[in-house]
Amino acid sequence: MPISLKERFRFNKISILLFVGLVTSISNGLFNTIWALFLDSFLHNESYVGLFSTIISIATLISFIVLVPLIEKYQENKIYFYSVLFSILILFLYPLFKSIYVVLILSLIYTIFGVLRAESFGIMYRKESKIKSLGKNEGLVYTLSNVGWLIGPLIGVLLLKTQNFSITFIVIALLVFIALLIFSFYKHNYKKYKIKYKLLTNIKSFFKNKDLRNLYLSGIGSSVWLGFVFIYIPLYMVRQGIEKSQVGLFFFALILPLLIEYTIGKKSDKLGTKSFITSGYFIISIFSIIAFISNNIYPVLSSIILASFGVAFLGPTKEISFFKLLNKQEEERYYGIFLTHLEVGLLLGKFIPALLLLFLPFNYIFIVLAIIMFAFGLVSLNLKNI
Repeated sequence: MPISLKERFRFNKISILLFVGLVTSISNGLFNTIWALFLDSFLHNESYVGLFSTIISIATLISFIVLVPLIEKYQENKIYFYSVLFSILILFLYPLFKSIYVVLILSLIYTIFGVLRAESFGIMYRKESKIKSLGKNEGLVYTLSNVGWLIGPLIGVLLLKTQNFSITFIVIALLVFIALLIFSFYKHNYKKYKIKYKLLTNIKSFFKNKDLRNLYLSGIGSSVWLGFVFIYIPLYMVRQGIEKSQVGLFFFALILPLLIEYTIGKKSDKLGTKSFITSGYFIISIFSIIAFISNNIYPVLSSIILASFGVAFLGPTKEISFFKLLNKQEEERYYGIFLTHLEVGLLLGKFIPALLLLFLPFNYIFIVLAIIMFAFGLVSLNLKNI
């Protein structure tokens, strides 16, 4: 009797999910490298690109909340499979249309499937992790994700030289398809909790919990920073005369410091998460001030890259704190609500600079963000150290 491919290559479930996350991150890294430039080819204005991205963030924020009943009703592996499948279809459709309104519609649909992918994957990965190794596993998935984000921009360097977004979207779709093939090896066999989902009740009880409320508020800041960097810095570089293909090299350098997230995750198991989160915000604030006072683009870009060390302190520690605060049944109930902190931050990181650019020169964004990051550092002092 012939042996199937799945029987020949057996991996534990965490390893399979890690490989899925790695390949998905390569596609995400490539997507985010070209996204602002792709929008700019339609809109030709930094502020408009930021406002367009703000609309997408609002849709994502709403989706994280209203789609929770789907996550609770159906098996996460099925949700993940079909959301990835439809995401691939959208990626193939992007280069076929030249209307910004069609691109907006496609982006809103892609956002919905992206939210389903993120929520279902996060819950599957958490359920396969034991609480005593949660910090290590979260650090590992973040580190492999960052490796993917290193590779994605490097691919972007080559593809942007062709000046052809169609080829880039096809490559992204193929990468997502490879992730789906790897996911087919995953066997789902854990218990599904039956929860009667009440949106307003869950939101109210989430924010009544002091520890969850403080964690949510302190988690917003890193996404504010990243939302700004991934939308505005590529446009800033191009406006300063840097070739589009060099944007990929910048993102490669930007992600390198994040490789320490595995170490941060392991250390947090022993030292707790609070000090890492507070330190992370203060680091970003300092380098944002340096970027503000710099008169040349290269010191500005160097400061942004060095600020990534602060981002690395924040990445895994927020989710580690969330999962350690709750039991597995509560995780399903609140995970979607918790994830909205990412989109609240991204929304602010896109909208605030778009508003500032209507009145102020570009470099003033850095001093505003420095103040915001410092404020989030102060908020994080109220966190429970777990």
